[in-house]
Amino acid sequence: MDTTSALCAHAHMRAMRVALLGATALFLTGTGAQPVFAQEAQIETVVVTAEKRSEDINKVPVTVQAISGEDLERQGIRDIKSALAFIPGASLAGETSQGTTAYQLRGGSTGDTTGDATVASYLDDFAFSIPSVPFAAPADLFDLQRLEILKGPQGTLYGSSSLGGVVKVVTNDPDTEKFDVRAAASFGAVHEHGYNYSGDLMVNLPLDDTLAVRGVISGKHLSGYSLVPALGIRNGNNDDTITGRVKVLWKPTERLSMLGSFWRFDDQQDFTNRMDGFDPPMINDVGVGNSPTSFTLVTGKINYDFDFATLTATSGYIHRHNGLKALGCQVDTCFDARIPGKSLSFVQEVRLTSNDEGPLHWIGGMFYQYGETSSNTFFNLTSDVNPDIFIDGDSAFHSLEWAGFGEVSYDLWDGMVRPLVGLRYSSVKRVLDQNSTTTISGDPPVVIVSTAGESGKNYHVSPRFNLSVYPNDSGMVFFNAAQGFRPGALQTGANVAALQSLTGVVTSVQLQTDSLWSYEVGTKWSLFDNTVSVSGSVYMINWNDAQYQTGLSGISGIINLGDVRGRGFDVELVYATPIPGLTFQAAGGYNSTTIDNINPKVSAGLPFLQNGSQVPNVPKGNVSFSLNYSRPIGYHDLTFIADATYQYRAKESDLATGRQSADLNIISVEGGIEKDAYRVMFFVDNVTDERGPSIWEQGRMIVPRPRTIGMRLAFSPEL
Repeated sequence: MDTTSALCAHAHMRAMRVALLGATALFLTGTGAQPVFAQEAQIETVVVTAEKRSEDINKVPVTVQAISGEDLERQGIRDIKSALAFIPGASLAGETSQGTTAYQLRGGSTGDTTGDATVASYLDDFAFSIPSVPFAAPADLFDLQRLEILKGPQGTLYGSSSLGGVVKVVTNDPDTEKFDVRAAASFGAVHEHGYNYSGDLMVNLPLDDTLAVRGVISGKHLSGYSLVPALGIRNGNNDDTITGRVKVLWKPTERLSMLGSFWRFDDQQDFTNRMDGFDPPMINDVGVGNSPTSFTLVTGKINYDFDFATLTATSGYIHRHNGLKALGCQVDTCFDARIPGKSLSFVQEVRLTSNDEGPLHWIGGMFYQYGETSSNTFFNLTSDVNPDIFIDGDSAFHSLEWAGFGEVSYDLWDGMVRPLVGLRYSSVKRVLDQNSTTTISGDPPVVIVSTAGESGKNYHVSPRFNLSVYPNDSGMVFFNAAQGFRPGALQTGANVAALQSLTGVVTSVQLQTDSLWSYEVGTKWSLFDNTVSVSGSVYMINWNDAQYQTGLSGISGIINLGDVRGRGFDVELVYATPIPGLTFQAAGGYNSTTIDNINPKVSAGLPFLQNGSQVPNVPKGNVSFSLNYSRPIGYHDLTFIADATYQYRAKESDLATGRQSADLNIISVEGGIEKDAYRVMFFVDNVTDERGPSIWEQGRMIVPRPRTIGMRLAFSPEL
């Protein structure tokens, strides 16, 4: 690193530390004297369902952050990936294409193409998480009620694959009282490339006092921003997405409600978002490639109020398709990959949640999931330094899970102290059918035929212990200890053989279950007549037999990396300033998650990984600052609106190569006017045209989208 880069990196880290220390100081001294100025605005109360019951977010005894759909829409945030940049301890773990994103929370990173997720994904009340598929729900965020992010293991209420946390997309339900229409559109010019454009429409139709239908359809085009020199293409990774959902609500009585939903997502992307260069962004492929993704989801939900408790039954079926076609080269290795795949999952959950106003609160239920993932693999890799590898075959993965769960808490001393105990028992059975041939060049060549089926059973008990203290109506302090787990992964013999030949890492067809304990102390306060909201937490994690994905040039496999230990803190501040209409928000986190006891079979093949190293795909910190301004300007009832955001994320490393990404600094601004039902906003995203790279994945990189200048329109009439 040269002197200038070193000074810049030092300045970025110093700025992050100062910001975090300042926010922490306010957090620690927030119960001091009231300010002398008068406030015009207060911070709105946010109701969340983090613990599967509706609660004020400031009373929930876990670390949960929520962003309203209105705030997301005003700032033009259309996907979860963009929203997570404002969440301490959260980051993108991988992104082959727009429909295949994976996230990490608090050090619980995951693979970018295979294996179980560490962060559970929910669409409304449906568990979108698919066994052996790490991708989050690629939902469009138009007409969203809110986005909830639960941090730390949520194994008791949300089950396996939630050891890092949960991301919940909560959309608006049909309204039986009024007809409603909303629309939005956007257009943007991408620096040195093409144009983005999108359109959205929502219609809410009440059919009578008990029945209503709500439909949403959205379409968007994202200009590619990668050069493909071999093919003379300038905007290589163009992307087109169409999404839609229809929800039908029937409330025949005050006690009973039934909600049915249909979702459709279709994404067509050229090439992938993995680059071979970042300034300018470049793909070295020598043939036209694509990475499409689509899913269809049907869900049903029944609620019945028994007075003492509410019964909720949720069912859902998802059918997902994805594919990869790529023909390219990386330094001294070339590949030809054609990998279509599909997944399906059926989920059923029934739970009973107490309604009593008394001191006893409880929830209990049963969970069932059947998941299946199949793929056909044609992969040919030629190399100047490693053996050539050819894989031809197919595989089918089946997973069956049963679980029972419950939590109970009791208010002591008129609710000032609330202890809670939770428990979940999970039984998971998995089967892998495979029929593949792996040929590794040599003299003579090695031919490995994989036809034997593999199976495994996992039984796991996930406990949770929580103690919350409410000294007054303005704040709380809580302690939370919880465990999360993932069943042991199954992978084909072709993956195992190819990974060992390419990287020297020895792994197994069947992986050990990994589990993560988290210990956390946190607090939340609403201060100065609800004009300041501050929350913070400190935590540590113990993650045993961590399952990770590694590989090169498109060949990947899952390994048990070893034991991982982590510690960190989060701070969040919202301040309705004395300047009328101006709100300031700051959030930041620090996360040191290191390898404590590395698997010697892993370090033998990847010698840059050592005990004490920060785990791959996990930055040590991130910070965001936001200014939001809204004020009437006294001319034809116009309101001026402006926002400015700054996001910093520390560098992270690649498990396959040890290469480190850049520290990211992303600045975005927007401004416009609103009148009655109309809003016009002009924006600049990534003002400084930050190039990154933001992530290294298996020897290739993810690059931030270039600077984009454009306009957004919104129409929401009062009908």
